[in-house]
Amino acid sequence: MTGYYTVFDEHTTLGEWLMYWLETYVRPTAKPSSYSHYRDNCEKHIIPALGEVPIGEISAKMLQRFFNEQARTGNLRNHGPLSTKSMRNMRVVLDVAFKQAVSEDVVSHNPVPLTAIKSCRTRRPEIMTDEMQERLERYLFTTRNIYHPGIVLALYTGLRRGEVCALRWRNYNEATGKLTVEQTVRRLPNYDAAAGANKTELVFNEVKTESSERTLVMPPVVQQMLREQKCRFAQQFHMPREDDFIIFSKAGGMIDPDNLQHYFARLLCKLGLEHVKFHAIRHTFATRAIENGVDVSTVSGILGHADVTTTTHFYVRPREKAMNRAMENIRPVLQPAQNTGTWNRLAQ
Repeated sequence: MTGYYTVFDEHTTLGEWLMYWLETYVRPTAKPSSYSHYRDNCEKHIIPALGEVPIGEISAKMLQRFFNEQARTGNLRNHGPLSTKSMRNMRVVLDVAFKQAVSEDVVSHNPVPLTAIKSCRTRRPEIMTDEMQERLERYLFTTRNIYHPGIVLALYTGLRRGEVCALRWRNYNEATGKLTVEQTVRRLPNYDAAAGANKTELVFNEVKTESSERTLVMPPVVQQMLREQKCRFAQQFHMPREDDFIIFSKAGGMIDPDNLQHYFARLLCKLGLEHVKFHAIRHTFATRAIENGVDVSTVSGILGHADVTTTTHFYVRPREKAMNRAMENIRPVLQPAQNTGTWNRLAQ
C-alpha cells in the first residue's frame, strides 16, 4: 500500500491514489461496513480496469467507456449487466476520490461529473402473500429451532436481521414489554487478517441513524416468545445476564446474521414457498401495518427510518387484493334511478 506521506502528483496511478484515499480518509471516519463497500468497489471493479493508469490521464471519455463496459458485463457472478444501483455507487466512489485529489492538487479537475450512467425504475420490493405468511407462521409456531425466534421477531417488529441478532437481554424490559434497538451486527471482510486467519469477522455497530435507535413495545406474541426464550436459555445454560443474546445459538452465543438468512432460504424451500430475501420480512411488516390502518409516519418510526419518504418509496406499496377492494368501492355520484339512461346513451 502507498505510504501516508508519499507525494502524489498527476503521474500517480489511479490505483495508488484510491488505496491512499481509502486508508487516509474513508477508513478512519466511515463505519466498517461503508469502508468495506467502498473498498470492494475499488478492488473488484475500478482498480482491475483502470488501476495502472496515471490519475492525470483519467478523462471523462475513459471513465464513460469504463462505466459502459461495467453496465454491460460488470456482474462478477455471471459477467452480465451490473445493476444501476451498483453503477451509481461506483460513480460516487470515483467522484469523492477525485474531489479529494483536486483538493490536494494531485489533479486539476474532477472528470466524473461529465460522465453519465443509465437510470432505471426502482425494483419493486418483495412482499410475502397472506397465504405464504400463514404457512410460514404455522411452521414457526409448531416446530422448535434455534432460528425460529429470530424470524418471529422480524415478522412482528420489522427489525433488520443484523438488529435481531445483536439484541441482548439488557435491551428488553420484561415488565413493560419494551425492546430497545441500539446495535446491529454484520459479517465483513477482515482486511488486517494475518496469514491463515479468518478472512471475515462479525462487526458490531451503532444502528444506522439516530432515528434507527428506537424503543418499541412488543406485541403479545413477541412477549410470549421472549419469555420462552428466557426459560430455554436458563434451562440450557444459566439465567440470562445483561450481555447474553436474546436470539442465541446452540452454544449460547450470538447467531451469525448470515446463518439466519441462509436458514430462512432453506426453510422457504422446504415449505415449497417462493424464495424471497430475509429483508422481505421487513417489507411485509410495513405493508401489513399500513393495510391494518397504521399511519405511514408511525410505521416509519417503528422501522427506524430517518425520513418517512423512505418508508413510502421503498417499503409500502398497495397489493392487488387491496387495490381491488378499493376499486370496488368506487361509485357514481348519480343515483341508480337517475343513471339508468346515462349508460344507454353513452353506449350508443
